[in-house]
Amino acid sequence: MNHIKTLIIICLPSIIWGILFIMATPIFKEVSPIYFALVRFLPSTMVSLIVLYFIEGRVAFKVDRKFLFVMLIGAVAMIGFNVIVWIGIKLSSGVMGAIFQPIQPLFAIIVSFLLFRQKFNILTFITIVIAFFGVFFAASEGDFTFLTQGEPMGLLLIFVGSFMVVFTGIYAPRFKDYSVLRFTVVTNSSGVMALLIFAFIENSLGFAPLPSMENILNVKWELLYTGILAGTLPNLIWYKGAKIIGAVNMMLVSNLVPVVTISGSVLIGFGVSIFELIGTVIIFIAMSIHYYNIKKTSQTL
Repeated sequence: MNHIKTLIIICLPSIIWGILFIMATPIFKEVSPIYFALVRFLPSTMVSLIVLYFIEGRVAFKVDRKFLFVMLIGAVAMIGFNVIVWIGIKLSSGVMGAIFQPIQPLFAIIVSFLLFRQKFNILTFITIVIAFFGVFFAASEGDFTFLTQGEPMGLLLIFVGSFMVVFTGIYAPRFKDYSVLRFTVVTNSSGVMALLIFAFIENSLGFAPLPSMENILNVKWELLYTGILAGTLPNLIWYKGAKIIGAVNMMLVSNLVPVVTISGSVLIGFGVSIFELIGTVIIFIAMSIHYYNIKKTSQTL
């Protein structure tokens, strides 16, 4: 596969997610995060199930230990990010949630080493550190008081939720007998089922009331983008990229999300602070070093 095509595959999910984060602010004023997640994944997953059936047939839905394991890690990842992390953000701060994203590759390295004894390239670790500081500067905007805000339990939940997310990425390249489509559909399907259960629980407890028609109409275009482009599609491309360059590398590339978000915010007229610009430059430098590293090494991590 040529470098241009590979570059498109590994960067496209971050572009889609970066635009999504621009739209998340108005959406969260009208819709609870768990319903936001359901809008992202429920429609596209239902369509993907039909597509998978016609492409791979009934054999793609054969239930065995491997199938159940894929369902398990899909549910764990979906709940980790869309429930656990968001509860942690509410208890701490959004900035704290943002700076945990660049730590996920480090989690992936640790888990890969413990489970598979997989070594990592030292330049990859250096890139993780650089990217972390870039996101830290961009997200904090120079105000470091967020480190003392919120409850310690919020920080712990963000840590746990972020850790839960890495398992689907780590295992995606290892299911060589699963197509990218099958792996994506199975993980998303189990994740959606888990989200429906948690949505019912949260609604019953009064934590996540159903949005009204007025709420939905207020953010109809944002929800349309969320449902059509930001659901299964970027996950599908992400897992394809993970099979090409490895899960840790794809997680590092995902640090482009804040770069896209900040750039998009500037284009639509929102102001940008000097710290956001500094953070963006640092992230861009980290990603440039990382892409050079990918081209120069054949190692998975």
